[in-house]
Amino acid sequence: MRRGNVLIALVLAVVGGLAVTFAVTPFGYFPQGKTDRLSGDETETAFLPARFGVPSSQQ
Repeated sequence: MRRGNVLIALVLAVVGGLAVTFAVTPFGYFPQGKTDRLSGDETETAFLPARFGVPSSQQ
Protein backbone atom coordinates (compact mmCIF):
# COMPACT_ATOMS: atom_id res chain seq x y z
CA MET A 1 0.00 0.00 0.00
CA ARG A 2 2.80 2.42 0.81
CA ARG A 3 4.53 1.76 -2.48
CA GLY A 4 1.32 2.55 -4.36
CA ASN A 5 0.88 5.86 -2.55
CA VAL A 6 4.48 6.88 -3.26
CA LEU A 7 4.04 5.98 -6.92
CA ILE A 8 0.82 7.99 -7.17
CA ALA A 9 2.46 10.99 -5.48
CA LEU A 10 5.44 10.79 -7.84
CA VAL A 11 3.22 10.58 -10.93
CA LEU A 12 1.11 13.51 -9.72
CA ALA A 13 4.24 15.59 -9.11
CA VAL A 14 5.50 14.91 -12.64
CA VAL A 15 2.12 15.64 -14.21
CA GLY A 16 1.76 18.83 -12.17
CA GLY A 17 5.22 19.98 -13.21
CA LEU A 18 4.41 19.37 -16.86
CA ALA A 19 1.10 21.21 -16.52
CA VAL A 20 2.83 24.24 -14.99
CA THR A 21 5.52 24.16 -17.67
CA PHE A 22 2.98 24.12 -20.48
CA ALA A 23 0.87 26.82 -18.82
CA VAL A 24 3.81 29.19 -18.41
CA THR A 25 5.61 28.57 -21.71
CA PRO A 26 4.05 30.37 -24.68
CA PHE A 27 3.75 28.29 -27.81
CA GLY A 28 4.03 29.68 -31.31
CA TYR A 29 5.55 32.95 -32.41
CA PHE A 30 4.26 36.16 -30.90
CA PRO A 31 5.68 39.19 -32.75
CA GLN A 32 6.49 42.27 -30.73
CA GLY A 33 4.29 45.26 -31.38
CA LYS A 34 5.67 48.53 -32.64
CA THR A 35 6.75 51.04 -30.04
CA ASP A 36 7.47 54.74 -30.18
CA ARG A 37 10.87 54.24 -28.56
CA LEU A 38 14.01 55.02 -30.48
CA SER A 39 16.82 52.52 -30.62
CA GLY A 40 20.54 52.85 -31.04
CA ASP A 41 23.40 54.79 -29.49
CA GLU A 42 21.88 58.24 -30.04
CA THR A 43 18.54 57.50 -28.40
CA GLU A 44 18.94 59.94 -25.51
CA THR A 45 20.60 62.69 -27.52
CA ALA A 46 17.99 62.47 -30.27
CA PHE A 47 14.97 62.29 -28.00
CA LEU A 48 15.66 64.72 -25.15
CA PRO A 49 16.58 67.89 -27.10
CA ALA A 50 13.74 67.51 -29.56
CA ARG A 51 11.13 66.70 -26.95
CA PHE A 52 12.08 68.72 -23.89
CA GLY A 53 14.55 71.33 -25.10
CA VAL A 54 17.35 69.79 -23.04
CA PRO A 55 20.80 70.73 -24.34
CA SER A 56 22.49 67.92 -26.21
CA SER A 57 25.46 66.16 -24.63
CA GLN A 58 27.24 66.06 -27.99
CA GLN A 59 29.36 69.05 -28.92
